[in-house]
Amino acid sequence: MIKFFRRIRYQLMSKNKTGRYFKYAIGEIILVVIGILIALQVNNWNTNRVDNSNEEKILLELKKGLQLDKEKMEVQLVKCKQAVRQMKKLQQLLQDKTYPYSKSLDSLFGEVYGIRKVFLNRAFYEDLKATSLRIIKNDDIRLQIVQLFEENYVEMRDVFSVAEPSINEVTRPYYLQNFNNIKLWTSATPNNFESVWKDTYYENIVAYRILSLEVNQLDVYSKTIPVIQKLVDDINSYLE
Repeated sequence: MIKFFRRIRYQLMSKNKTGRYFKYAIGEIILVVIGILIALQVNNWNTNRVDNSNEEKILLELKKGLQLDKEKMEVQLVKCKQAVRQMKKLQQLLQDKTYPYSKSLDSLFGEVYGIRKVFLNRAFYEDLKATSLRIIKNDDIRLQIVQLFEENYVEMRDVFSVAEPSINEVTRPYYLQNFNNIKLWTSATPNNFESVWKDTYYENIVAYRILSLEVNQLDVYSKTIPVIQKLVDDINSYLE
């Protein structure tokens, strides 16, 4: 193609048709510029197509991970509410110091002991943050993602890594000393029922465990689950 245009220019010059030559040269330049613009447009279109495809893939993977985390939180929320109800029942029974021992009490004792936590997936977000969050073009969705992981997930991480272990430091020594046949969150049999039942320190342990679940886990799950659901709904709407 270049040789074809060059041959025409030479023919015009050889015939001393300078005016037509310059007009032709200008036309050729315009054609080249148009070709470049078209090439750039095609390149931009292809780049946008690839970016859109990558964005959709990332959002779909993120949504899948969030839905799994949400399911884990919902299960744990139900379990924690059940545990609080059981422990409050135990707390009420402890007020009667003449209450007789029965094997059914072991399940109430068991609810008090053990760390309660869920394992959430932050790795995908950390990878996304390390590469580029800007691949997600929707500003609102990008902001929701950052707030969810930098606020809600961080708060939950602190509950699991700080609050729960600190509570376990109180309950674990007492249970290992005063209970046997311990099954986490399920059952525990007192070595000496009367000693435990009349122990004010144990009453405080039960009250402390109830408070810790209500203030920490029940609160953080109740706040985070709706945030995840809104983000998932917004991703679905954005991808439609």
